[in-house]
Amino acid sequence: MRPTLLGVLRTAYLVLAALLTATLLPRLGVPPAWVPDLVLVGVVATAVLRGPVHGALAGLLAGWVVELVPPVGTPLGLMPLVTMLAGFVAGLFRRSSSRSWVRAPAALLCAAAVVLAGRVASAVLAEGGVELAVDATRLVATLVLGAMLLPALLVVDRALVRRRLG
Repeated sequence: MRPTLLGVLRTAYLVLAALLTATLLPRLGVPPAWVPDLVLVGVVATAVLRGPVHGALAGLLAGWVVELVPPVGTPLGLMPLVTMLAGFVAGLFRRSSSRSWVRAPAALLCAAAVVLAGRVASAVLAEGGVELAVDATRLVATLVLGAMLLPALLVVDRALVRRRLG
C-alpha cells in the first residue's frame, strides 16, 4: 500500500498542529486557556469524511503525536485513547448522502466534549484538581477556530479525493 498525497497532507497537518499548539502559540503570548486544540480539528475533518473507524485511527495516531511533543501534561497513553474516542464519536456524524453545514461543527462539538471529559478525568485521577474554567475556555477556543478551519479542510480533502489523490 503506497501513501497518497491526502495521507501525507493529513499527517503533515497533524504534526504541524501539534507543534504549533505546544510551542509557537505559547511563545507568542497566547494564554494556555486560549490555546485551541488544532489537532482535534484535523481528526474531526478526517472522521466526518471517512467514518468512525478512520476517525478512531486518526485520533489514535494524533494522540501519539501530541504525546511526543513536549510538554506532556497527561498520564502517558491517555491522550491517544481520548483522542481515539473523540475521532470515533466525530465519525458517527458521517453521512455520504448529506452535505449539511451543521454536521462538521456538531461533530467537533461532540469530539471536543469527549476530550474535555478526558482532561477532567485525568486531572481528577492524576492531579486531584480540576480547572473547569481553563478547560471550558479551551473548548470555546477550539470550537471558534475549528468553525473557521474545518470547512477549508473539508474542501481540500474532497478536492483531493475527486482528483484521485486521496
